[in-house]
Amino acid sequence: MSMVMKLYIEDKLKKLGFQSITPIQEGVFARIDSPKHLVGLSPTGTGKTHAYLLPILSKLKKSVMEVQFVVVVPTNELVYQVESMLKAVDDSFKVKAYVGGSDKHRELEWLAKFQPQIVISTPNRLVEFVVEMNALKIQSAKYFVLDEADMMFDYDFLSLIDQFLPSMPNAKYLLFSASIHKGMEPFIRKYFGAYDYIDTTKKHHLNIEYALINIKYQDRLQALEQLIKWINPYLCFIFVSKKENQEIVFKHLESIGLNVVNINATLGVKKRSKIIEDIKNLKYVYVVTSDLAARGLDFKISHVIQYDLPHHLEFFMHRSGRTGRMHDTGIVYTFMTVDDHRKIDRLKALGIPFRSYAMSAEGLKKVPVRKTTMSQEETDAIKKIKKPTKVVPNYKKKNAKLIKKAKQELRSKHYANTR
Repeated sequence: MSMVMKLYIEDKLKKLGFQSITPIQEGVFARIDSPKHLVGLSPTGTGKTHAYLLPILSKLKKSVMEVQFVVVVPTNELVYQVESMLKAVDDSFKVKAYVGGSDKHRELEWLAKFQPQIVISTPNRLVEFVVEMNALKIQSAKYFVLDEADMMFDYDFLSLIDQFLPSMPNAKYLLFSASIHKGMEPFIRKYFGAYDYIDTTKKHHLNIEYALINIKYQDRLQALEQLIKWINPYLCFIFVSKKENQEIVFKHLESIGLNVVNINATLGVKKRSKIIEDIKNLKYVYVVTSDLAARGLDFKISHVIQYDLPHHLEFFMHRSGRTGRMHDTGIVYTFMTVDDHRKIDRLKALGIPFRSYAMSAEGLKKVPVRKTTMSQEETDAIKKIKKPTKVVPNYKKKNAKLIKKAKQELRSKHYANTR
């Protein structure tokens, strides 16, 4: 890191009120001058946006009126958020934010005379202004950032990105994501070549408690109403997978007098933006939403309720990451019915440290963890079972049956002796 960049970052961190930097920020700051492209992997809520904004802004030339920096994010809301965060760091650059529903004619007239220094856009709008209209000249870009990348691949934006990425042959590519899945690997191989890889997923400790509530056969809506009586959130996001269920949950919570709002993909850009602004201003306590709001948007959320589990389990982490952001604490409540055990087991295998709770008339109660111990007699009996000299098909299954049989025989013997 150059001294100029170091001083710039220190000054901006002080201005933003940050007391320390996160692992992903430290990694990017150290490698931004590398000639290689960069892939950064970090959980949501760990400061990825500032990780690239601070060093890149320090290297841009304010006197050069051409496109120097392009940021692509998957949603209109994230475009506005990145723009807001950028201007909070440094508002002396000419920035253009392109979203759906914007006045294209007015933008084309402006682009015919000028070019912005920084572009923040969704893939769709960038294709329109760069490829279809040939109005936005991004060939001069020195830095290209693909943020919340895994969400773009989930929504099949790859073909769009392919159309404009070759237009920036001299840019350093930076890709940021909370996870890397197989669908992203061909794209990374195609465009990134030998790249710097920063994986800080194990270095970040999010202060989140994962409360698992086994509601068994209980109706989810009833369970939600019951849970809400026992919590007192600063701001609570309730994630509902299906749009039709979202409306049902919203209407019910509204009918019992809660300060609640509903966000869904069918709302227009301006209306969604107004709702997001109202949420930030704490006009609402409860927000019912789908996975639309599970990515990137930065709110100070104290509670998350997983009304149901997402269709793609990686979104469980994205939903949960709305709370416990940047050293805050948070709690995530997850309802589990009789049909959810397999998904919960998969989440446990991925490392989610669930703590079991049960509903009661007095509120939520922790379920004691059962500890199973084997007697010395059972241990000795298992040791006597001969292991196969050769590994044959199903040997583990057969060995497990022998162990189970030995335990059953011991229990039967013990029962007979104590009658």
